[in-house]
Amino acid sequence: MRATISLVKGDGIGVDVSDAAIFLAQKAMSKAGVPAPEIIEIAAGAKYYAETGVDIEPDGEKRAGAADAIFLGAIGLPQIRHADGTEISPHLRLRDRYQLYAGIRPVKAYPNTPMPLADSRTSKIDLVIIRESTEGLFYSAAVHGRSKVIDNAVCDETLRITRATTEKLHDFAFRFAGKRKAKGHAGQVTCVDKANVFTSMAFFRQIFDEVSAHYPDISKTYSYVDAAALDLIRQPWAADVLVMENMFGDILSDLAGGLVGGMGMAACG
Repeated sequence: MRATISLVKGDGIGVDVSDAAIFLAQKAMSKAGVPAPEIIEIAAGAKYYAETGVDIEPDGEKRAGAADAIFLGAIGLPQIRHADGTEISPHLRLRDRYQLYAGIRPVKAYPNTPMPLADSRTSKIDLVIIRESTEGLFYSAAVHGRSKVIDNAVCDETLRITRATTEKLHDFAFRFAGKRKAKGHAGQVTCVDKANVFTSMAFFRQIFDEVSAHYPDISKTYSYVDAAALDLIRQPWAADVLVMENMFGDILSDLAGGLVGGMGMAACG
């Protein structure tokens, strides 16, 4: 039975990387004797919004969710925005609608890639950031208009942490670390938070501790997000699996990508 992939090329470089990725996937599957997937292309993004007034084609969200997988190139053009100044982001809505809660951001040093850090140990960088992708500080942004400026004087955003999603996230992180441990990695999960300041983050850490009890063979550590940023520059080779809230993951995965040659060297899934 053929697999189905919803292809959302999006904007800019997204078109190029999508074409290249699908080409490679089809070649690899052909070589492995696996039927090539059915590609269901869905128009979405800033360019589509500028042309039509909507950010994804009719029934696009439903068709994306009906496939076995969604491949997203890149979405957004800085010059095309909503009236409130935010960019066009239908991919956030897809994550929210289909509860795609765990964003996997591998960060690995590849041979012959220039490293911005002088320390020779940068060649050993091989870490993974697990970013919660449906709530946290992005909860307001998942559906455009959830947050509004009131009387041109104040705007509140919601940082949402739920037990249901956070339990799944931490469980995923520990299972992922277990798979890496079987391949020779440290078998360690670091909870990155700001539990010393925010109740939501203390709750995030509390659930981390509860879930960790089910994985005695995987070690656990903690790091406040500001300290984690420092350590990613100071000793990135020491990290294994880091699990964190949505906004923290958005920022630190870009920082980590910069350590191994740029965002083009750091895929996400």
